[in-house]
Amino acid sequence: MSFEEENEAKASFDDVYVAPTPHGYIAAMAESGYQIGEQARRYCAAAARLLKERNGAALPLQMLDVGCSYGIGSAFVKYNCSFDEMVAFFATRAPADYRAACAATRMWLNITPPACRIRTVGLDSSEPAIRFAVDAGLLDGGIARDFELAGARPTESERAWFRGCNLLMSTGAIGYVTERTLDVVLRDLGKEAPGEFGPVAVVTILRMFDVGPIRKAFEDWGYAFTAVPGVRLPQRRFTDAKERREVLAILHQRGVETGAWEDDGRHYADLYVASAPEHLDVLLSRMTSVHGTDDDGGKSPFIHR
Repeated sequence: MSFEEENEAKASFDDVYVAPTPHGYIAAMAESGYQIGEQARRYCAAAARLLKERNGAALPLQMLDVGCSYGIGSAFVKYNCSFDEMVAFFATRAPADYRAACAATRMWLNITPPACRIRTVGLDSSEPAIRFAVDAGLLDGGIARDFELAGARPTESERAWFRGCNLLMSTGAIGYVTERTLDVVLRDLGKEAPGEFGPVAVVTILRMFDVGPIRKAFEDWGYAFTAVPGVRLPQRRFTDAKERREVLAILHQRGVETGAWEDDGRHYADLYVASAPEHLDVLLSRMTSVHGTDDDGGKSPFIHR
């Protein structure tokens, strides 16, 4: 079964994903119990800290968020925002008018000290989402392209963005984003800022998807790619009985046990990391060191195994 066929089982949010501002998108995600971006934050932040420790202050830390939507992942990692804070901000403080929403978001970010000294670049097929994220300051740079399309090739300026990034993250986009996009990105990722350690990747992949093509894309470009043991993250609730039924059918067809997971009415994703083979053990150790803790060091109620 292809990614395209598997995606047919999922609910579509296309109607709110191309709006000028993220109000509708964030409201829809909140209604569906979206969690994956915030729950993956600790692992992306840990990878960023590891790169900083190993490469020192001389090498800029720059993250590429693949499938970034409106720059929400950047807000999580760079500013340590919670999803509830994002929901409340766009529901009560960000005007619906585009320019006013951008200005309000920039003001909000300006009074929020960055939790991670990092530049963030977003890649997404939604031009309105990228435009807002950059204009509102949620992203430092953005690429609005769909590299899933046959024959799509990056421009030299887009390749320059990829070459300057030494951390790749993707939370909730794999499936829509496939090996076709990764092949474009990984060709250049980190080439201008390799450092002694990196580049590295932290991605979540829904259990309904075959990870094989994603693994091959990373390995074809010289990365070691593996799941982080013991980490499984809730993504969102199924939107209706049809989505639940069809997703469970895909999982059961592939022989995946859902009793302790998707049967509770939610999508679940596993966490994967990639790095140069000689760095994988260190990266995995850092990931497992933050497993099961929240950002304040307490036990997380959202990590299940």
